[in-house]
Amino acid sequence: MANPSSEASNSLPTPNPYSGYKWTYFTSLDGPLRSRAERFLTTVDWPALLAYAAESRNEIAAVLLSDIGLGYNHMVRILEFGDGKRLVARLRMPPLHDKIVSDDIVATIINCEMNAMFLVRQKTDVPVPQIHAFETTSHNAVKAPFTLMDCLDGNVGMDLGMQVPVKHQKPLFKSLAKIHVQLSAVQLPKIGTIVSINEDGTYQQGPIPGIGGPFDTATEFFKAWAANTEFGMPEEKLRAASGPYAEEILPSVSLFTKSITKIAERLSVRDKGPFPLCHGDFGHNNIIVDDEYRILGVIDWEGAFAGPWELFGDFPLTLQVIPPAMDLPSNYGEDGIPEDDSLKQKFTDQKEYVRVIRDEPESLGAHVLLSEIIGNFKRQQLITAMRLYQDGKVGWYSKLIDQFST
Repeated sequence: MANPSSEASNSLPTPNPYSGYKWTYFTSLDGPLRSRAERFLTTVDWPALLAYAAESRNEIAAVLLSDIGLGYNHMVRILEFGDGKRLVARLRMPPLHDKIVSDDIVATIINCEMNAMFLVRQKTDVPVPQIHAFETTSHNAVKAPFTLMDCLDGNVGMDLGMQVPVKHQKPLFKSLAKIHVQLSAVQLPKIGTIVSINEDGTYQQGPIPGIGGPFDTATEFFKAWAANTEFGMPEEKLRAASGPYAEEILPSVSLFTKSITKIAERLSVRDKGPFPLCHGDFGHNNIIVDDEYRILGVIDWEGAFAGPWELFGDFPLTLQVIPPAMDLPSNYGEDGIPEDDSLKQKFTDQKEYVRVIRDEPESLGAHVLLSEIIGNFKRQQLITAMRLYQDGKVGWYSKLIDQFST
């Protein structure tokens, strides 16, 4: 039974308004995602999980609640113990489409996530659920890798339709900005994942899946990203999705990574370390909130790695927009102002987010550098485009390169 190292206890928020879990994503699914989840439900040895959990808590018996939470890679179940305490079991599902991922790779991913969570809990007051036990491979009685962690009485964005009610937007975004600032204080000497924690408290860093490393400079990272990243859509689908703009968009997409390589040395304002810890998927999709959208916990650190400041400084997914230069021209007027009111609001929210970061006390993190980076919209829109490129978003990527270079 693996247990995390001892750590300074982060006090989780006091009880907040909560009307119950809204875990409807699983029941709303169909197709391959639903089929995989249903198969996984039958292959996991749930009694073995309950026995494991009981052993981790001095043989206090537990029962499995009926709620089923689901993410892209994980299934989540709630365990309720005889003394009333609840833990969450987060179990890693097999990959989709029969993709082979070795046990060693899965174990490394889980260990890196545990180390990142430990570091954040140790260095900040960011609410991160405490890990009570974990197994990194499926070679156990439960028949799946899993983690036992604190159960928080709230829901994430996926459970809430990825929408934030207007009355809760400003306070939620302000809280996200404050967390962003705190995380800026968590820095490592190289760009890479956190493979292990040394006895002296330092960290052994390793490669970023799909990119490599660890890297000593941001330039090395951006060049490696360009060399190892492919557009997230096949060319024939891209051509069809581009419609009448295909002859412009296809070369714009195909040249993007080459352009990143050419400007790699100029992409970062701080080429050498230390580098901040990037969550990897920061947004309210991975934030647990109560009914009033107060933040209870930041979860899913699986993609965390120390990265260039520009990646760290990108807006939370909640506030990201398609950079205007690569978007459809019809979405903007001749004056450059968005035609859509919701898009206008996103840009307003981004400016407010930057203001909150700039107003935070320096003692909370390297907020001066963070505010400089996140407030440089040309630079940040290019970083956003790198993520969109991986996701297969159609657009004029070359225009962003031109915009950055002028």
